[in-house]
Amino acid sequence: MEELREGGRVYQGQEVSDKDGRIYLDGERVIMTSPSVFGILRKELEENISYERMKGFLIRYGWNLGKNDAKNVLKKNRASIEELLKQGPALHMMRGYTKAKRVGLQIEYGQQNEIDHIHVEGIWTGSYEAEAFLEQTGKAEGSVCHTLVGYASGYYSEICKKKIIFKEEKCKAGGHDECYYVGKTLSDWDDTIGSELKYYEDDTILRELEMTYDKLLEERDALSRTFKVHEKLTSVFVDGKDMQSIVRTIFEETGLPVLIEDERFKHQASEGLDQEALMEVYNGRKEMKDTDLCSRRETTVGNVGGHNYITTPIILQKKCYGFCSFIVGTEYEFTRVDNMNLERLADICSLYILNEKTTFEALERIKGHFLDRLIEGKELSEEELLKQSRYIQADLNKPYHMMTLKYDDANRSHDDSLLFYDDVLKSLQNYCKNASNILVGQRSGNIVMMVQQHEKQSRIISVAERTRGYLKERFPEEKFQMGISTLTTDIGDAHDAYEEALTALKMLDGTNKKFLEFGDISVPGLLIHTKNKSVIRQKTKQVLGPLYKDNDEFLHTLYVFLSNGGNLEKSSQDLSLSLSGLRYRVKRIQELIGRDLRDPQTGYELLLTLQVMEAEGLISF
Repeated sequence: MEELREGGRVYQGQEVSDKDGRIYLDGERVIMTSPSVFGILRKELEENISYERMKGFLIRYGWNLGKNDAKNVLKKNRASIEELLKQGPALHMMRGYTKAKRVGLQIEYGQQNEIDHIHVEGIWTGSYEAEAFLEQTGKAEGSVCHTLVGYASGYYSEICKKKIIFKEEKCKAGGHDECYYVGKTLSDWDDTIGSELKYYEDDTILRELEMTYDKLLEERDALSRTFKVHEKLTSVFVDGKDMQSIVRTIFEETGLPVLIEDERFKHQASEGLDQEALMEVYNGRKEMKDTDLCSRRETTVGNVGGHNYITTPIILQKKCYGFCSFIVGTEYEFTRVDNMNLERLADICSLYILNEKTTFEALERIKGHFLDRLIEGKELSEEELLKQSRYIQADLNKPYHMMTLKYDDANRSHDDSLLFYDDVLKSLQNYCKNASNILVGQRSGNIVMMVQQHEKQSRIISVAERTRGYLKERFPEEKFQMGISTLTTDIGDAHDAYEEALTALKMLDGTNKKFLEFGDISVPGLLIHTKNKSVIRQKTKQVLGPLYKDNDEFLHTLYVFLSNGGNLEKSSQDLSLSLSGLRYRVKRIQELIGRDLRDPQTGYELLLTLQVMEAEGLISF
């Protein structure tokens, strides 16, 4: 009911007047502002002090408004609690905040007629906060009527002399038809209200400032300690020390056991870990899935083998080259400083690997170029040969084999083929980097290996098997085949040895064989599979051995003897040689070539070899 008076009006028991440009509500001056201005204030607060602080500020602002109105009502009103509580929504509406409609109120009193429990629910229609938010920002993700929540909580708490907390369950700004609120005694709320209580605390910003100051001091000290560690690690790296020295340095600075592994979790360096601890860690690593660490590009904390660990990857050129880890007991908790120090270690390891990688690749390019020049057959002076061989630590006086490699590349695109070829080549170079008797290179799209004979080295086929085994481990889906030349003593015959290996490799086409040595190829086989005359000459030279040169008399005898099917009498007549003289020559020939001329297979191969030589004009009878 509204009652008119001189200079003002009375609305539901509250007097509103305006005098001298001032507006008074029940004797207290009030000011008016538009919701859009409030919306701008809200937005500025959120952008400048964060959403959380803005929400707390508005809730406490509303709380104090509601509490102040409740005090004014209590001063001049002796009505019942229920009647006093009804005046709160009326004041809300008079201020233009919203129209409040209560849909339920339950009050329980204690022995002293004090309120023990209260439960109220209702609807806010036309909330200025919801309308301003929708106008300036759009649909909200949650509730936005913070001053209304704060006002209701402050008003009810002051009237009831007990902490009552309101919560907006539905909000028009969030897409609902209307704003719906619930108010309860603090003790009647479940755990969901806990996150809201912090917004009612006056000293939130002060405490946050104190915490921020403490964190700044902590960060300053952490940065100082980390910078010291970084300086030490950088100094060790610049001095050209090895990986173990780097690891030892960070262990001395942090006191934390440290482990460096490659991308396959193979040990590279460690400090502060005994053998037993290392075995426990590695056994635990085996049980982990590859995705646990390999696929991640971030620092990981976990437990393995009864130890806590913090691990960060060593990233170089967007590729993971390994892992740095601190390994400690289960009672230790890692700190932010530990994390920072580990990341600095990973950075230094990346630089170390980059330096090693650059040096290694430069050396491999020199080796590959040197091998290609040897195969190409360009004349190099002895001085130049010795100079270049010193760079690559190769002894050119040692006998050697050439090996060529192939794999199935039919199903790859051109770009994928080039990438895979480069990956295989680099893998082989890495595998052979510590072997001073092996050169790896490429020629005409073929991957080539020059394997020098070592005093303690087993047969060349064993070297080939180990090399292929390594490649199969790296590329399990691939089928690798290798062609192997005969043992060559003269470095000037590198081209011939390469052709032998290449021929053996070509003859593996369509077979399931993994290796083929040129020495195991028969002359008929060569005639069928290749038209390379130089390779065929190489084979005849190998088959005939010492007879190949300066033994025309023995070659003629062998030719006639084999042409006559090993008939001594007929051969003796054709050669005009006595039987005893013929027997001597046959015996001597067998000794020189180390083969039995009575063996049909041997006889057939030797005769065919001589016929090829005759056709090529290498011999004439």
